[in-house]
Amino acid sequence: MGWKFWKRELPDAPRPRDSESFVLPVEDVFSITGRGTVVTGRITTGTISEGDQVLIMRAGQQVATTRVTGVEAFRKKLKTAGAGENVGLLLEGIDRSQVLAGDVISR
Repeated sequence: MGWKFWKRELPDAPRPRDSESFVLPVEDVFSITGRGTVVTGRITTGTISEGDQVLIMRAGQQVATTRVTGVEAFRKKLKTAGAGENVGLLLEGIDRSQVLAGDVISR
């Protein structure tokens, strides 16, 4: 399904959903007491699942490695999320100060 523009339909841009590559630019960071740190953003490529190992990158340099312990989209818990979805990722063992808006979560 595409977008209607001046009486013609434009196709949606293809988004790679392979499970090997994953990129999520961080839009915001939250700390939830008793749960940990949550990063939010839109997945640009690939898929992510609970339990996946991810890298936190800043300006091309690796900041940290962590595990995703939860994936949520609009207050719904998901097992897997893919390209084009706005999600929140709960990250294990990461302090809020370690992640900044503009960082990239990748695999």
